[in-house]
Amino acid sequence: MAQAAKQIRKNKDLHELAAQELREKEEEKIKKRNRSRDRRRKTDTSTSFLRAARSGNLEKALDHIKNGIDINIANQNGLNGLHLASKEGHVKMVLELLHNGIDLETTTKKGNTALHIAALAGQEKVIAELVNYGANVNAQSQKGFSPLYMAAQENHLEVVKYLLEHGASQSLPTEDGFTPLAVALQQGHENVVALLINYGTKGKVRLPALHIAARNDDTRTAAVLLQNDPNPDVLSKTGFTPLHIAAHYENLSVAQLLLNRGANVNFTPKNGITPLHIASRRGNVIMVRLLLDRGAQIDAKTKDELTPLHCAARNGHVRVVEILLDQGAPIQAKTKNGLSPIHMAAQGDHMDCVRQLLQYNAEIDDITLDHLTPLHVAAHCGHHRMVKVLLDKGAKANARALNGFTPLHIACKKNHMRSMDLLLKHSASLEAVTESGLTPLHVAAFMGHLNIVKNTQQSNPKGTAILLYKWAYVFSNDYVETPLHMAARAGHCEVAQFLLQNNAQVDAKAKDDQTPLHCAARMGHKELVKLLLEHKANPDSATTAGHTPLHIAHVNTGKWMWRSCFWKEGPIPMQLER
Repeated sequence: MAQAAKQIRKNKDLHELAAQELREKEEEKIKKRNRSRDRRRKTDTSTSFLRAARSGNLEKALDHIKNGIDINIANQNGLNGLHLASKEGHVKMVLELLHNGIDLETTTKKGNTALHIAALAGQEKVIAELVNYGANVNAQSQKGFSPLYMAAQENHLEVVKYLLEHGASQSLPTEDGFTPLAVALQQGHENVVALLINYGTKGKVRLPALHIAARNDDTRTAAVLLQNDPNPDVLSKTGFTPLHIAAHYENLSVAQLLLNRGANVNFTPKNGITPLHIASRRGNVIMVRLLLDRGAQIDAKTKDELTPLHCAARNGHVRVVEILLDQGAPIQAKTKNGLSPIHMAAQGDHMDCVRQLLQYNAEIDDITLDHLTPLHVAAHCGHHRMVKVLLDKGAKANARALNGFTPLHIACKKNHMRSMDLLLKHSASLEAVTESGLTPLHVAAFMGHLNIVKNTQQSNPKGTAILLYKWAYVFSNDYVETPLHMAARAGHCEVAQFLLQNNAQVDAKAKDDQTPLHCAARMGHKELVKLLLEHKANPDSATTAGHTPLHIAHVNTGKWMWRSCFWKEGPIPMQLER
């Protein structure tokens, strides 16, 4: 009996121990779930704040600030609210963020300040406020880009002028040796080039006298200067010789004088731009011939690995292209990004140049590092005539980029209807899928291009019906979102309405069993939520984590106003009461 009693006590102790372990495991699960929920709420709040800054939603941003959000919070690329508001030109948002103590000089992961980003986007009013607040006009990013460099690169003339007037230095080079003048010359931004050079003659970055003579095609003054100083390759602070200047201004007389006095026809500053690059970009046939006759290197490359043929093709100078090709210019030469001259010509919509290059056996489906063909480039730019030329010459309509995008995906993304029509007439596939499982219809729906969405349906009603009803699969066999998910996520009511009218499955489930209603609720698109509910979307549909659309709406917005969308009356769901 004693032995039996002892065994009973032992079993009881074991049961209590097991129960204790079970309770501890359950408590740990709850703690872990709560920590995960708190992290998610914090992330969602941060995302909401940054989204408000980017969209200029001042009321929402101030609400977050009032509730104690870290005003300097940034996204995965290091962009904070000030960066995002500056990029979009939201002056009031920028001022409010500054007044509330956001760090003016915080940099992104690439080392860009808010002033860099505003300069790149050409946001003049934002730039004025940032500079007035004390922003460093000569701050340099990790690769040495200054705000002035970025403005010059993007041809923002008024921004360049403002920055120069407020102390920006045009002698700061990037790590590749490019100055603002160098990049403006390379990009062909004539007005910016003129402004920088003219400012150099009266500002702190004064041009040497021989450069001024070269600019003015003043051979008499140039000859006198060369008598006193026989060096024809004197450098300006921005790294160019007088021959570079003469080539830019197409001043043949001074160019001949400089070459006769021993100027180096292949002089390459740190940025690698030779006089032949400049003459080719300008399209000056006589200057190009002169430089080639004097020994200019036809395959010279800039730091970005642009050849003179790239420069001529990008700017549509078909006669210069022909001369360079006749002289043996490398037709398949690639830039750092893998762009060949035919990509450049397609980008500029220069059809005669493309025809000339193809006549000299350029590869029509040549690819960049990202596997973009000239047809991808033309579709991106919306050059429908170029698209037609390339397709008529045999370009592959379904060529895939590295991310799986076809030219049709790109035309749909950029809302280029005429390019889309041409591609479809040449058998471009509406069912082509990117690496992330997106068809052209997915892309158009996400971008909110209703006319494109309608056109896909009209072009292939049967195929579109399949895409609307079923989801595609990624290579990992995870569900991806339907076009309706994409429209719901992006808040495009008209697109969603059209998809629903054409039998899109309202409760289609994507990854984690999310429906379009979950997507709309998560992103705070109230009108879209109402639209989906009107089309009988299930408000009780739960994700794999057990979250309903209302739960997600509340967690992400923190507002009870959502209840009216889902329930006109009745008790609050239990999971929300907690």
